[in-house]
Amino acid sequence: MNFSLEKTEHYSLLKTALTTIDQPQAEELTKMVQVHVAENICPYLILNFESVESCNAGAVREMIAMGNFLAENNGMLIISNPHDQFTRLFDKAEIVFVPSDIEAIDYVFMDQIEKQFLSEEGDIE
Repeated sequence: MNFSLEKTEHYSLLKTALTTIDQPQAEELTKMVQVHVAENICPYLILNFESVESCNAGAVREMIAMGNFLAENNGMLIISNPHDQFTRLFDKAEIVFVPSDIEAIDYVFMDQIEKQFLSEEGDIE
């Protein structure tokens, strides 16, 4: 798969030059995410879809499953720079769409702060 990956302790940012994502590519990505989560690498994944113009149905199903997997593991799938058709494709999924990588990173930090706050609030009760 043609992509670059930037990892931090808080998130992983994946940028691709692909214009189309099909099911085998999405499955490869899902396997990578599962390995990251199993190795306790942060379960927040930002996918930069700036170059992606289309996704086939199999890839959509795979990414929805990936979003659910990350949500179940206290993380999140965030798609940055999406074309409008993707927000409709993933309408009911556990996936967040933001206009830029910077906003996606901000979203990760806000989610982590919220979870920390709620955790501390639960400790008080």
